[in-house]
Amino acid sequence: MFCTKCGKSIADGSLFCEYCGSAVGQVGQPAQPQIQYNNASNAYQNNNQQNMGNAGAKGGKGPLIAVLSICGAVIIISLGILFYFIMKNKNPKTIEVEVSDYVKVEFNGYDGIGTANVTFDQDQFYEDYADDIKYAKEQPRDAKDYYDAAEYILYGCVSGTLDKTTGLSNGDTVTYIWDVDKSGIEKYTNVDLIYDDIPFTVKDLKEVGQTDVFQYVSVTFSGRDGKGKATITTTSGSPVEGWTFVADKMEDLSNGDTILVSANDDGTLVDSYVADTGTSPVSITREYTVSGLTEDVAINESSDPSEDLLTTEATTEATTAASTTTSSGGSSGGYAGMIIPDSDTRTLTDADVRRMTQDQIQTAINEIYARHGYKFKDQNIFNYFSQFDWYHPITTDQADAKRQFNSTENYNVELLQKYRN
Repeated sequence: MFCTKCGKSIADGSLFCEYCGSAVGQVGQPAQPQIQYNNASNAYQNNNQQNMGNAGAKGGKGPLIAVLSICGAVIIISLGILFYFIMKNKNPKTIEVEVSDYVKVEFNGYDGIGTANVTFDQDQFYEDYADDIKYAKEQPRDAKDYYDAAEYILYGCVSGTLDKTTGLSNGDTVTYIWDVDKSGIEKYTNVDLIYDDIPFTVKDLKEVGQTDVFQYVSVTFSGRDGKGKATITTTSGSPVEGWTFVADKMEDLSNGDTILVSANDDGTLVDSYVADTGTSPVSITREYTVSGLTEDVAINESSDPSEDLLTTEATTEATTAASTTTSSGGSSGGYAGMIIPDSDTRTLTDADVRRMTQDQIQTAINEIYARHGYKFKDQNIFNYFSQFDWYHPITTDQADAKRQFNSTENYNVELLQKYRN
């Protein structure tokens, strides 16, 4: 049989056309009359009925499509939520940050004694990178101390210093050395920090003549080895007469120690010196090596001052010759024949001792012990002092004799020892 609607061949006994879905009449029955629709409402109702019939004829596919559509929507929404959380926990895109361009160094002062001042342009750095630098998904424990990730890097991870800032001359090289917490930056931010230590050439220091100011400075050492003291004096009437010089260590010095002596500059000292002299100091610091301190005397009953403090070769004739050469011919306090008869009341100076021979230095030390009754074990020395009325040997204990020294005698013995060969 044939469909009365589309004309295609269909199986005998079919109620609906399998091609167009139209209802067909039974064999031997007259075909259903074609319904004419006069308005849109009737047409809609007819089409709706036909569609429902079609759905029924095809096994109910309409509800299945609706279910599939709902499932698809749920899947799409779930994927969107998953994508959101993935992106939220994903580290921001890594950016490269070059920090060397933000370091500036200024040089001031005079050639030979110039100074360097370094700055890091934090404001410009922040302006350039505040919007781009982000925290990673993991943040540092002190993140709350900073406004944002850019500040964390700026104030918490990046700093540096110059390897030299004073005593500079034009043409010198100073280096800015970074101190960077690179691991913290890489772990907590999206920054790949690029940096290298930066060399700077010293320039623009004022050219003036130079003077060695330490030609006007005298540094002397006195006392015993290990307990020595430094004394700093300036030449009267010199350009540095009013300056104050200090050492990084003034006491408890030992032979071979090195001390650094510096002018106490409040920032105007050099400028004033240049204005007064037309020259600048070569340097306002200098190292000195401690020397000339006497070693502690090993005092015991089996030794005497001639052995412990000086030499043992001196003879009565040599000592007598020394006494004759240097004695003023008089006496002080009844100590006739002494090299330095007033060594118990007058503090000796370096100039005094420099004029003495080694034999005279030895005798001057021995006679201080003799004044306090020490009985010398060296027979020649004992015989020499025995010729004087003031010598009264009463002890063979050197320590006992030394305990009788006054402060002037103690100082003089130490000074004499300083110049002992």
